[in-house]
Amino acid sequence: MTSTTSDTAKRVPFRGLILFGVTLGSGLQGMDTLLAAVALPNMQGALSVSQDEVSWVLTAYLIAVAIASPPIGWLSRRFGRKRFFLSVIIGFLICSMLAGSANSLGEIVTYRLLQGMFGAALVPLSHHILLDIYSREEHGFAMGWWSVGVMFGAIIGPTLGGALTEFLSWRWVFYVNVPVGVVAFTILAIFLPESERDVDRPFDWSGFLILTVALASMQLMLDRGNRLDWFDSTEIVIEACFFVGFLYLFVIHILTARQPFLDPRIFLNRNLSIALLLTTLHGVILVGLTGLLPPFLQNLMGIPVLTVGLIMAPRGVTTAITATLSGRLLSRFDPRPVILVGMSLLALSMWMLARFTPETSMLYFIIVVAIQGAGFGMFFVPVNTIAFGTLPAHYRGDATAFMSLQRKIGSSVGVSILVGQFIRQSQANHAVLSQNVTPFSETLRHQPLPDQWSMSNMPGLAALDREIVRQSEFMAYLHDFEWLALFIVLLMPLVFFMQDPRHHQPN
Repeated sequence: MTSTTSDTAKRVPFRGLILFGVTLGSGLQGMDTLLAAVALPNMQGALSVSQDEVSWVLTAYLIAVAIASPPIGWLSRRFGRKRFFLSVIIGFLICSMLAGSANSLGEIVTYRLLQGMFGAALVPLSHHILLDIYSREEHGFAMGWWSVGVMFGAIIGPTLGGALTEFLSWRWVFYVNVPVGVVAFTILAIFLPESERDVDRPFDWSGFLILTVALASMQLMLDRGNRLDWFDSTEIVIEACFFVGFLYLFVIHILTARQPFLDPRIFLNRNLSIALLLTTLHGVILVGLTGLLPPFLQNLMGIPVLTVGLIMAPRGVTTAITATLSGRLLSRFDPRPVILVGMSLLALSMWMLARFTPETSMLYFIIVVAIQGAGFGMFFVPVNTIAFGTLPAHYRGDATAFMSLQRKIGSSVGVSILVGQFIRQSQANHAVLSQNVTPFSETLRHQPLPDQWSMSNMPGLAALDREIVRQSEFMAYLHDFEWLALFIVLLMPLVFFMQDPRHHQPN
């Protein structure tokens, strides 16, 4: 099978242009998520809604992506990958323009829901296309360039979103998708060959509906848990029960149905199963850090927003360099050591983040984000390459869809856990610090305080409390960075259970 796949891949002309086109297409999904997140405060003011209400702009998109991801493999086989890919690009761009022109919260949430339905297919379809048009020996090279597109949004999103919102309008975080999407559509319409269609395989509606309820319940629970105080809220308890119950029904269904929505044998492939877990880790770290680091630098370190964007820029540069470099190495070397090096660099960057102080120099920040970017490039590319190195080709459609879904689940879990940890830890830190800040404290009595921190009047007490809050949040951020470093280290042993795809070819 390997030789057949390789021969087929070599017959596809203009692979470089196709690679560029699908890389642009895959970048649309991730970029759109984080551009919108940056613009939420401006949307809130423009639409005159509360923070909880405007958060549905993100929630609707994430729910739609989760729901629409599982059937992508079946849809691409049914209608053909090229036709399906071009259709979702058109739908995504139309919804982007509608979201940018929306004048009410109801309109924008509706368009974002539709945008997520179309955008869900961009990453897995581009992944599947490259796996098919490149031979297994060239997968590392293709995944290196493709990963730049997938991670582009998370890497450059905060900087680009801040600039567009600052100098133009929040509407441009949606309009900016149009030129990128038009270029991708044009290239793929001209050069991408159509795949064979499978019109005879029926669609498992029961499995799809069961999984849809499970994923929607999970996404709502994760997105709203921190705001509603988790299981103290009846809504969160109901959503958790729906998630667990329908997930159990889905597992039973795919194990017993004659033609299930998802062939459970796909998870018997060791490399793919471990790669799915590591892909979840990637989502936790990438989106979790994107949500933590900019506000940490801006709000607590006092760094202007545009300067924060410049500080984050080296992460994108080193990611692109190591992603393309590691992609070339994979054709000659075992990918497992490359993954371990990438995870080690990520853990090191988290440990360095946890050592931040208010006096830390800007050069230190730049070094940390550069190391972090290098780790992302050396982790993401080999994981996506080794996942499919031992997997039969006919499983690729479903596997790419579920890898994309796991990345989104990891993103949602990461944001929920990290934000929840931050809130709890900052409250605990505030309680400890405030206990020792009283007029009866011997330490403070003999320690000269700034004039604005007076404990003899209300303005002075308020200023002192603001400083306690700032220091409590600062330490809470450091705690989150330590937690991420530990999480990465604990998952590193999984890499040793993966197989070298050069010596274990699929049957």
